[in-house]
Amino acid sequence: MKKTQQQFYKTIDFPPLTDEQRKELEYLESMDDNDIDYSDIPEKLDTPTVSYYFKSLKMPKTDIHAKIDNDNLAWLKKAGKGYQARLNNVIRWARMNNCPINTL
Repeated sequence: MKKTQQQFYKTIDFPPLTDEQRKELEYLESMDDNDIDYSDIPEKLDTPTVSYYFKSLKMPKTDIHAKIDNDNLAWLKKAGKGYQARLNNVIRWARMNNCPINTL
């Protein structure tokens, strides 16, 4: 059975916005871009914003058997639990950044 694109990505059900949150978003949306004060925003964020988006998606998984070099596995496990999610994030980052997979 061939899966469609819609079957690959399922978003997490976030709680609905409160009235206060809706009002704040409406206010921000009505502002002119020139009136926005960016002075309290760091030039470079410590964490990529794209990663938050991907963490909000429930990605279907496929079990595979793969061999990985010990040094790479140690590097992924060094940060603690969740090395498989980190491995997926590394692969996703490479894919999104046009890693030349055909020349590796």
